[in-house]
Amino acid sequence: MNKSKMLSAYKTVNNLKADQPKSGTPEDQPKPLYRSEYDEKLIKEYHFAKFKKNLDLIQNSPELSELLEKEEWDEDDIKKLLATFR
Repeated sequence: MNKSKMLSAYKTVNNLKADQPKSGTPEDQPKPLYRSEYDEKLIKEYHFAKFKKNLDLIQNSPELSELLEKEEWDEDDIKKLLATFR
């Protein structure tokens, strides 16, 4: 997943929220998700960096590649897989 696809996912979620009907009272209006455009940019950059780090850890994990090459898995292999994803 590249950065532009991740940002388009944010836009899709925002569009889904915009389609919901709004009531007239100010208390029912949701508060903005971000305090400023700078906060929004900073948080999105953080999420993208975290995603890239996790992707790199999974792709370069010798334990995971060893597990994926196995034909038959036992209970210990499943536990090792879940521990790798944490």
